[in-house]
Amino acid sequence: MKKNMRFVLVLLILTAFLVPQLFAGGSAETTKEQKVINLWYWDQNADEIYKQMVTEYEAQNPGISVKLTVIPWADYWTKLQVALPTGTGPDIFWLNHPNAVSYLPTGLIMNLEDQATKINFDNFNEIYYKPFMDKGDRYGVPIFFDSVILYYNKAMFDKAGVPYPDESWTWDDYTNAAKKLTIKDGSTTVQYGTIVDPNMQSGASNFILQNGGKLFSDDRMELQIDNPKARETVQYMLDMIYKYGYAPKISEMREITKITMFQAGMVAMVTNHTGILKQFAEILGDDLGIAPLPKQEQRASIYHNLGYVASAKTKNPVEVVDFLTYLASERHSEILSKVWAPCYTGGAELFFDEYKWLDIEYIIDTVNYGYPLPVSGKNAGPVYTLLNNEMDKVFMQSTVGNNLATMQKVINAEINK
Repeated sequence: MKKNMRFVLVLLILTAFLVPQLFAGGSAETTKEQKVINLWYWDQNADEIYKQMVTEYEAQNPGISVKLTVIPWADYWTKLQVALPTGTGPDIFWLNHPNAVSYLPTGLIMNLEDQATKINFDNFNEIYYKPFMDKGDRYGVPIFFDSVILYYNKAMFDKAGVPYPDESWTWDDYTNAAKKLTIKDGSTTVQYGTIVDPNMQSGASNFILQNGGKLFSDDRMELQIDNPKARETVQYMLDMIYKYGYAPKISEMREITKITMFQAGMVAMVTNHTGILKQFAEILGDDLGIAPLPKQEQRASIYHNLGYVASAKTKNPVEVVDFLTYLASERHSEILSKVWAPCYTGGAELFFDEYKWLDIEYIIDTVNYGYPLPVSGKNAGPVYTLLNNEMDKVFMQSTVGNNLATMQKVINAEINK
C-alpha cells in the first residue's frame, strides 16, 4: 500500500512539474509567428543556388521563411501585373530595365532610399542601380549583369576544319564559317551554321550597332531604326536565312527554340547573353566555346543587369528590407557567382574564375565596347515586348523593304500613348 502511495505521489510531483512546461511550450509556439517572404524570378538556372541561399538565410534568421517561385518569362509579367496591385503577389521579385521604367513610377515598388545605408549601395557601381532609380531615389538592389557574345560548338568546328572564332573575326569571317558549317542532305538542312536572332537583346540590336546603325533617339523617346545602316544590317541577316540558308527560319525556331537547337547540336553558332553560359556549359561541356561577336564598322555588345525590388504592399516590410540587405551582401554574390556575374563589387571576378576554362577574357572585354539594352524613355515595358514582336515580323520576310519603317511607326505610337 505504501509503495502504491509513493508511486502516486511521485507521479503527482512529475505532473505538476511537466504540465506548466508543456503549456508554456504550446504558448510559445502559438505566439511565435512565422514570417513568409515570397520571391519571384523567371530563370530556372537560379534554382540550385537559390535553394542554397534560402537554406543559409533561414538558418540564420529563425522565424523567417523564404518561398521561391519560378515563373517562366512568357507568363511572368502577366502574372505580376495582376498580382502586384492587389498585394497577393511577391514580396520581392526580379525586375529588368524596360519594366523598371514602367513600374517604378506606379507606387507599387518599395522606395529603398531611406534604407540606403543599411543596404549599402556603395558596394555597387552606380551603373548597376541607376536603371532602378526614379526621381533620384533608389528602388532596386542590383543582381547580376550580362553581355552578348558568340557561343559555338568546338566539335562541329573541328569536324568541318574551321578555325575557332576570335577577336579578329569580321562579318565576312562569320558568314564564311556559317557556310562551311551548314550541312545539307539533298534539300534538307541537317545542320545549320548559325542562328540569326531577331531578338533586340541577344541578336539584331548588336549587329545594327556594329554596322554603325541607330536604334533610339538620344532621349529614347523615339525609335529611329529606319536608317540606311540598320536596313543594310537587317538585309544581311535576312540573306543568311533566306538567300544562303545558313540559318533556320524564324518559323522553325518557334517549333524548336534557338537554345534547344544549339544545345542539341543542330546549330554550330548562336549569339546570346552571358546569363545562359552555365546552362550551355553543363550541356556541351568541353565542346563549348565562346568568342566576341563578329565586328563590322565597330564592336558592339548589348549589356544589361537585373534588380531585386520589393512590393510596396508587402505585409512584412521590416523582414523584406532585412532580406534585401542580405541580397546586397558579399555572401549572396559568392553564391550567385556559380551561375552569373554578380553586380556586387568583386563578384564578377568570382564568376570569371568559375568559368576560367573558357576564353573568359572575351566577356571581360565587352565592358569596353558595350551598349545598354535599347529601352524607350516611356512605356518601356510594353514597348520592349512590342519591339521584339515587330522585329520577329520583319524577319519573317526575305527582304527588309519598308518593314523597318512600319515597325518604327508602330513602336513610336506605343511610346506616345
